[in-house]
Amino acid sequence: MSFLTPLYLLGVLAVTLPVVFHMIRRTPHGRQEFSSVMFLEPSPPRTTNRSSIEHWLLLLLRAVAVCLLAFAFARPFFRLQDGRTVVSGDFRRVVLLLDTSASMRREGVWEEALDRAKQTVTTLDPADRLEVLAFDRRPHVLMDIEQWQSLDPSQRTEAVTRLFDDLSPSWAATDLGSALVEAAERLDDELEDEGPGVSRTLVVVSDLQEGSNIESLQSYQWPSQMTVAFETVGSDVSPDNAAAHPIHDRADSVTSRDVLVRVTNADGASRQQFSLRWSADGASSSEVVSVSVPPGKSRVVSVPIPAELGEASHLILEGDDHSFDNECFLSSSDRRQLKVVLVSKDTADDPEGMRYYLERALVETPDWNVNIQVDNDGSELVIGQDIDLAVITTSPTPEQLDVLRQYISGGGTTLFIPSKADDLPALFSLMEAAPLEPDQALAEATIDGYVMLTDIDFSHPMFAALDQPQFSDFTTVRFWKHRQFRAESLPNLRVLAKFDDGTIAVGEHEVGEGRVVFLSSGWHPADSQLALSTKFVPMINGLLEDAAGLVTSQAQYVIGDEVDLSQLLPAKDIATSVQTPAGEEVAVAEESQVFLKTELPGRYRVLNGDSAIDTPPEFVVNLDPSESQTTPLSADTFRAMGVPMEEDNESTPSPAEMQRQLHNSELEQHQKVWRWLILLAMIVLIIETVFASRLARVS
Repeated sequence: MSFLTPLYLLGVLAVTLPVVFHMIRRTPHGRQEFSSVMFLEPSPPRTTNRSSIEHWLLLLLRAVAVCLLAFAFARPFFRLQDGRTVVSGDFRRVVLLLDTSASMRREGVWEEALDRAKQTVTTLDPADRLEVLAFDRRPHVLMDIEQWQSLDPSQRTEAVTRLFDDLSPSWAATDLGSALVEAAERLDDELEDEGPGVSRTLVVVSDLQEGSNIESLQSYQWPSQMTVAFETVGSDVSPDNAAAHPIHDRADSVTSRDVLVRVTNADGASRQQFSLRWSADGASSSEVVSVSVPPGKSRVVSVPIPAELGEASHLILEGDDHSFDNECFLSSSDRRQLKVVLVSKDTADDPEGMRYYLERALVETPDWNVNIQVDNDGSELVIGQDIDLAVITTSPTPEQLDVLRQYISGGGTTLFIPSKADDLPALFSLMEAAPLEPDQALAEATIDGYVMLTDIDFSHPMFAALDQPQFSDFTTVRFWKHRQFRAESLPNLRVLAKFDDGTIAVGEHEVGEGRVVFLSSGWHPADSQLALSTKFVPMINGLLEDAAGLVTSQAQYVIGDEVDLSQLLPAKDIATSVQTPAGEEVAVAEESQVFLKTELPGRYRVLNGDSAIDTPPEFVVNLDPSESQTTPLSADTFRAMGVPMEEDNESTPSPAEMQRQLHNSELEQHQKVWRWLILLAMIVLIIETVFASRLARVS
């Protein structure tokens, strides 16, 4: 027999009360004088000093009643092995999280982590259940619960050890929050099947560095009956850690040969003097840039690029104890060569002509050079498919029109600006269209003073850069002259802007695989104020970028980023594979053009199977700067986010103990022995009452 509330058994001590009452004798006390007996000799009753029990049966009945009540309140039950008993849950469910991020590459940290992980596995009992997850940027399942249970108990430790031996740290960042949430969800999925009494523990083996992403823990509601045990590694490793990370992957200006690098130093470090040196293919530059960075601070350093090492060089930080984050890769500073053909009769130094402003608007940038080929004498025009944009400001010759039509139909982009109404037939010829009523439709517009642009399509690349409230106001740009034609002449025309008199100002018409973009007014001072306004340069360069297929790509990538290869190749080129820093060629799906295996820091080359390309496009991948923040997080940080720490739950009952208590409670509620004890106590008390009343009558 067992008791659910055994403290009530102390009530048995109340059985001494009937014994005490039976031992009490009533002795005479007090004195009352009567006149009728005053002459008699006194003879008081004789009493003994020692009391004795006279009614043993009455005493026994009362004692039995008290004992029965005490046993009833203690809620006794019998441990019966029947079909209604609860299956015991005296085992542990453990999810082991092993950190494999880049910061674990510090000397001695990974070895310590493996030892801690193996110790956790060896402490498990045969009935325990284990899942093993590795995590860096995202969690990866190494062994799930089904694989663990399918193994013989004698082989489990060896199998997990082999998994650890085949594992090594990656170069990715740390997302500890997502890993903890994933592990908690895996434990919570088995909650109903295993019962609430099973011990559920997350064991995290990690250096818990400050750069870990734990934001997902802020809004997470932890399941009950679950604890997290942190096995922090790397506490004995040197705290000195400095890192170099790029700020810009290109020079700040067209002519600059310097790059900007951020050098950080860990909090609590004992060193603050470091140096930066260029290296390429095992060769190092003799030039060294020194930098002083106090502990817990960072400094931005301008480092000149040495010409003798070429563009495949990278920076190495020297003077640091941990080298995993000391390499800084920068993308090639080669600029794209853009080619523009200009058909115009204007001279280069004539401020009244459109050529003068076009050549100054198409400026060089850190991303590209612009080479303008001018044809102003009507000579034979040669336009290959390597030409990015053709600009026409005068009527081309018939031979030039044939070349331009071939260029446009092959996918080229042409910008036509008729400087007078006589140039409009050439425009319609390029668009392969005929104007309605040409004698009346193609003419100079009659303007009363000036007109302004309205109904601008800011979704077009020509105006996209101006699609902000502070830039989209064109009311200051006035047009004195423009050409006009009826819109019905071009039913497939896309109108990009109109004048406020209702006529077309800017339009786009597709021809074959190419297109013709036209302005019905020139940008030179005789026609308008456009060239002298702040709108002209963004408009012309926006059209050139779109025609050349230029897309502003991400400056730097970090480990694990997805790379859109279409942003790195010329228009219509398709990447077939990417060569990693290890020399491996990874095939790329033609339909997606997205590269996912950015697993190593270094330089990646984009290949498209075209042997004519001497220098394939490249992109570089660097370590996430957060991995250089190696100062460990405190336990209070996790407590503040509601993580159920194991050391904070030592005073609470264990899940196995809770399971046993639940089992006992269910047995007691099913058997209800206390009811029978109460009934017996009532019967005993009735017998005691009857017996006591008879004794009273006899007395």
